[in-house]
Amino acid sequence: MCGLAQGEIDGLIARRDLLTVRPRVYTPRPVPESSAQLEWAAVLWSGGVLSHRSAARWWRIGVDEDDAVHVTVGDRRFRGRSGQVRVHRVPLEPSDIARLSGLPITSRARTVIDLMRTERYSIARDIRDRALQQGWTDASTVARAVQSQLGRTGNTQLRRLLTELEPTAHAESERRLHAILRQSGLPGWQAQYRLRLARRVIYIDVAFPAAMLALEVDGRRYHGDESSRFEDDRLRQNDLIASGWRVLRFTWSMLVDSPDQVLAQIVQVLAA
Repeated sequence: MCGLAQGEIDGLIARRDLLTVRPRVYTPRPVPESSAQLEWAAVLWSGGVLSHRSAARWWRIGVDEDDAVHVTVGDRRFRGRSGQVRVHRVPLEPSDIARLSGLPITSRARTVIDLMRTERYSIARDIRDRALQQGWTDASTVARAVQSQLGRTGNTQLRRLLTELEPTAHAESERRLHAILRQSGLPGWQAQYRLRLARRVIYIDVAFPAAMLALEVDGRRYHGDESSRFEDDRLRQNDLIASGWRVLRFTWSMLVDSPDQVLAQIVQVLAA
């Protein structure tokens, strides 16, 4: 440590001028404990990078936090254990690693893939949908992750999440709406319909172009704190109405709890 001999380090520890955070990782006594300190200590101790739920916090990917610090170590021979550090021993490519405030951390795309493997299925599905919507990953990247590590734990779930994807559905809520429309036999609808308006080009979740009817869907975790996207959706809706389109907006609970009512409202507006 900073050129100090082990005896000098031991003396500083004995005088409590240094405190041990992790094996061979120390902090000056006056420094208060923080999450960043614990994350840095876990990275320095393991030689790995911050990952999984711990990386998700930095990338602002919505997952439940736990008491562990998650790190990924590329060397499968690493067998160290230390307190509440969760070590994941899996290969890392240079492109999988980023730095935030100097801290080595899995890239946002790699973090998304890791969470899709390890989180509860319903949470992993929400992460997949948000990542696709935000452009953090795409179907081909998920497919490569499955193929590159065929025997890895979590690949069964990752493969399931991949096979469920529809090219024209960006979220589970949209897939629900597609299923309602298919089962009804209603003709004339198109998913992710491209429309050029006066100011820009937009994509409607589901459109009946001949009837100029747009169906917009709010996802299970509708926008959260993404106020800019909330505002953009309102602007899109106003632009559609100003261009002569009718707009119906459905929530996740409507699609799940009242699919018959959703269909009835669509049919009613089409008939009108």
